[in-house]
Amino acid sequence: MKQNSKSLLVLLALSFLLSGARTPQQLVSPKPEAPIVSVTSEKLKGSVVRIVGLLGTKVQSGSGFFVAQNEIVTNIHVVAHRGPIFAKLVNKETVWAVEGVTAYDVKNDLVVLKITGEGTPLPLGDSDAVRRGETISVVGFPRGRYKVVTGTVLNTRNSDRRIRTTADTVTGNSGGPLLNSKGQVIGIHVARDEAIPSNALKALLSQSTQVEPIEQWHKRKLIRAYAYFMLGKTKFAAKDYDNGMIDLDKAIQMNPELIYAYYGRGLAKSELGDYNGAIADYDRYIELNSGDAEAYYRRGQAKKALGQHDAARADFQKAKELDPNIGGND
Repeated sequence: MKQNSKSLLVLLALSFLLSGARTPQQLVSPKPEAPIVSVTSEKLKGSVVRIVGLLGTKVQSGSGFFVAQNEIVTNIHVVAHRGPIFAKLVNKETVWAVEGVTAYDVKNDLVVLKITGEGTPLPLGDSDAVRRGETISVVGFPRGRYKVVTGTVLNTRNSDRRIRTTADTVTGNSGGPLLNSKGQVIGIHVARDEAIPSNALKALLSQSTQVEPIEQWHKRKLIRAYAYFMLGKTKFAAKDYDNGMIDLDKAIQMNPELIYAYYGRGLAKSELGDYNGAIADYDRYIELNSGDAEAYYRRGQAKKALGQHDAARADFQKAKELDPNIGGND
């Protein structure tokens, strides 16, 4: 009985947060929207959703967008934590519950969710056609507020075709669409300046199957790895490095290919003065993702702290080759 009461309180609290202090009775489906015909912030409001749940005792918020009338896509790391997940459009009072998962891609950090409402799908473009210098927009809910930011394409990484941009993104943008000047989705924002290519999403949508309840999906080992990864990141942000590393250790144990867990653990070890351990984690991360300038720069800093000046300079040089704007005078 206590567990049911607790779940109900969580449900009501998250609904209240998303709805802007509306009543729970408004958890109903609206009428279908008209199709989007141009790229404007106002029209995009019918397609891009804020996604909210609880990560431990803290609110976990991200972004997503409609790929079918009642299906949205976001990053796995946004919704990997256990408990109810909700979605809401900025221009609607209705709060929708996530019913389950129709497809997911652990390697690319993508998941397609079935929800209890309907919205306007965004058109998908060809990410292989993206060119350096191309103007782009990232739409989402940074720090919980709807925002459209613009930038340009820096490059497309050869190893995984992820798109790097100059757009100024922060916490909450994860899962939101990266749009070209035609209003087509060419990527899904995932971390820092990176977006997953839209062609990876197209491949995933072609594999959609029957709906798996969200509670069941949360129990999968590779999804739990993402949940521990996000818990570790949250503790790291609070400077609780020791406990953050425990969660990152669990994430890596469950999924040794979860590359950003190595990067996060490297940061934590550097903060704790374990520079050799940090270098080992950066080595593994770079082995899996050789195009990340920030990783070379961080590894260079760890080597510099150990007095390995030649090796540090080599890393700083590589980081500058990948991103001329990175670092200072190292």
